[in-house]
Amino acid sequence: MQIKLKTDTENFLHTNPALYLAFYRDPNLCTAHFIHALLAEYKAGKKVLDIGSGLGREVAYLNSMGYEATGLDNSQEMLSWAKEHYPASPFVYGDQADFSLNQQFDALFCVGSTFLYNFSNEAVLSSLQCFRKHLHNGGLLYLDMRNAAFFLTKEGQRWLTEDLAEQTIFEDTVVTLKTRFSIDLANQILQRDYSWTVTGWPPIIEHLRHRLFFPQELTNYLSSCSFRLLQIFDNPTPHAGKYDRQSPFVFSNEMLGTRMQVIAQAV
Repeated sequence: MQIKLKTDTENFLHTNPALYLAFYRDPNLCTAHFIHALLAEYKAGKKVLDIGSGLGREVAYLNSMGYEATGLDNSQEMLSWAKEHYPASPFVYGDQADFSLNQQFDALFCVGSTFLYNFSNEAVLSSLQCFRKHLHNGGLLYLDMRNAAFFLTKEGQRWLTEDLAEQTIFEDTVVTLKTRFSIDLANQILQRDYSWTVTGWPPIIEHLRHRLFFPQELTNYLSSCSFRLLQIFDNPTPHAGKYDRQSPFVFSNEMLGTRMQVIAQAV
């Protein structure tokens, strides 16, 4: 039986949650555990908002730990998946740069490079202002995204000159993803050219983008939107499964890694 996938879409993975799960399984819930630990470390309150909640795993886990977590996403497919698999958790539709929930939260997190879909300076400010509006004074903000500085390293340069390949098994079918990165330097845009190969299907070609931020640039944006920087770091990296729950918090700010993460406080 041929697998069912939606191909007429602006974002192939975000429109096919089951395939997204096949590529990003996170069986140990590293991101969820890390966020839980952050909330405890910084003594944040129980009311939490997840921007770009995707499959809903982090929201569901936090709620299972006694938090009042809500997920927000602009993908109807992701929202349907999350509501079906985690019916006890609330998920709502919204865009990060322009949403209004008529309430404030103790903490807000935006992970998995969702923030990098703010392509213009105006969109960046709109999103951060929207985040600030939905946080109590003293509320905690955690952002996780691709690290622009990584592409200045030797490994980052390799990513820009070689095709990168990933493969998984989805419904007994081999799915291969080949990625070629390039950078629009003038606009700080990472061009992501994806070629999907699904056994028995014609190739699926995508051209996606991410805005790139450097550490001091992002710090300046945060300050202008009434946030005080607490930490900016590249390790630990829960998005890549690199987080040891048993180890104390030790942040590395060498900024050589693939991820840039920020912890800030609403002021």
